[in-house]
Order: sequence, then structure tokens, then C-alpha cells
Amino acid sequence: MNKNRLWTISSVLVMVLVLMLGVLLGIQPQLAATSAANDQRISVQASNAGQAAVLVQLKEDFAGIDKLKADLAPLSDSVPNGTDIPAFVNQLDALASASQVTLTGITVADAVPYAPVVAPVEAATETTQDATPEPTTSAAPAPTAGVPPVTNPQITVDNFASLAVSITVSGSYANALNFVSGLQTGSRLFLVSGISTSKEAESVDVTATITGLVYVLVPPASAAPATTAAQ
Repeated sequence: MNKNRLWTISSVLVMVLVLMLGVLLGIQPQLAATSAANDQRISVQASNAGQAAVLVQLKEDFAGIDKLKADLAPLSDSVPNGTDIPAFVNQLDALASASQVTLTGITVADAVPYAPVVAPVEAATETTQDATPEPTTSAAPAPTAGVPPVTNPQITVDNFASLAVSITVSGSYANALNFVSGLQTGSRLFLVSGISTSKEAESVDVTATITGLVYVLVPPASAAPATTAAQ
């Protein structure tokens, strides 16, 4: 083998080695970087598609926000976020005027945390069997369990409270009943628990005292609503 052939073979081997080193040191890292960038691009596209879907849903929800606000307004008036006693007094003044009675007194007690109502439980009875039956007498039927109350797990002692209210009005008996009816159907939820009337001396008018409860939503992480009283 002459020197020229050896030189040619050596040159070819050097070129192959240079080419392999170029692939390993130059082209391969670029290919890996390109693949990583492509994977990242696909991930970003998928994320953008998800965010676009969320944005479309938000736009659809926002389109109906006016209706939601309209639906929320009477609910907020019925059970406000806080005592909102001044607005309730204004409601009573307007109702008294419309019912043609005179509002003479309003008392609001301390707020009491919500206590879930428990249905009465049917009394348990025990029976025994003897060899010789003893004469028995008829007894009153055992009480049956009441209708289960309607409850909501979202209403808890931490976010719901009631305030005992006493309202006194004077006027004709019929107008006093109209006032009570309006109180039960007014914008503020009012549960009537009692009504008492007394005849005024030398007058056809009566004095009616209505007791009941109003309800409030307690803001999160806040103290119990403050007591508000007016006489």
C-alpha cells in the first residue's frame, strides 16, 4: 500500500469522524431543542384552547348577569346581609300608612344564631308476652313522628341568624289584620309567632301587638349582628 492510498483512507476516516462529531455536538442538540420547543408549543396551544373555552363560558354567564341581579334583589331584601333594621322600619311605616293604622312601637331583640329544627321522634313502645295474658285497658295512641322539617346544609349557625321583633299598632280591628297580612307578604321575610289585641277605652280602635322573627345572613368571619332597638 503506497503512501497516497494511506493518505486517502486517513482523510476519509477523518472526514467521517468530523461528520460524526458534528452530528453529536451540533446537530443532535439542535434537534433536541427543536423537539422540546415543539412539545412546548403543543402544550401552550392546548392551554390556550382551554382558556378560550373558559372565556366563552364567562362571556355567556356575564350576558345573563342582569337577570341574576334582578333575581337576587328581592332575595336580598327578604333576608339581607346584616340586620338592615332602618330599611325594615321604613317598610313598617309604609305598611302602617297603607293599612291605615298607627305604628306605636317597635322592639328588636338580640340576634340569635340559627338552630336547625329537629322533627319529633315517635315514642318507642315495649311489649311483653306472658304465658297468661293480663286484662288490658284501652290507652291513648302513641304520638307519631312529625313531618320532617325542610333544611338546607348551606344554612348553618355561622351564616344565619334570627331576631325577635315586637310591633305595636293601633287602629280598627280590620285594619290591624290588614297590617298583619301585609307584614307576612312584605319584602322582608317576617314569621309571625303571635298576635294579641286589646280594646282602647271609649274607642272602636284596638291596640295590636305582633311578635315574630326576621332573619339575616351573617357575613363570613364577622361577629354576630349588633342589637338594634327602637321604641
